[in-house]
Amino acid sequence: MFEVGEYVVYGNKGVCQIKSVGPIDMPGVAKDKMYYTMSQVYLRGSTIFTPVDNEKKALRKVLTKSEAKKLIAGIKDIKPQWVKDDKERDRMFTDILRTADCKELCNMIISLYHRKEERIAGGKKATSTDERYFHAAEDILYGELGIVLGMDKEKVRDCIMESVS
Repeated sequence: MFEVGEYVVYGNKGVCQIKSVGPIDMPGVAKDKMYYTMSQVYLRGSTIFTPVDNEKKALRKVLTKSEAKKLIAGIKDIKPQWVKDDKERDRMFTDILRTADCKELCNMIISLYHRKEERIAGGKKATSTDERYFHAAEDILYGELGIVLGMDKEKVRDCIMESVS
């Protein structure tokens, strides 16, 4: 169980902070069911309620500082992997965003980055779907690393780009 004040990653919602744990006073909601009340760190005014025993949505602690540094140091060793089948790739990217697994997000970002570079070299633009997935993955990953390392998301992006080049 998470504690009040802890930072967690809530699937594709990104980094949230636990504001309270307990029943919520809402019409139609069982009074004996326990909920996390959370706010998204990068979206002011947002409130998310999720049952403590919710197994459908990924909810995990943010990385530790040492795990974050190790992840960034290992990014240069990630080899881009591209799934050619559009539907399979879409399903895979959707799952990665839903689970918000940092290593998978890194792989996704790198794969999409290389795909974009290949398309540009071939005289084409990146597809809107690729761009949407790329930015969603960046938002989740850089948000988590930013909280853990005490940096702006843009600064995290710069650190990652340095380690890749």
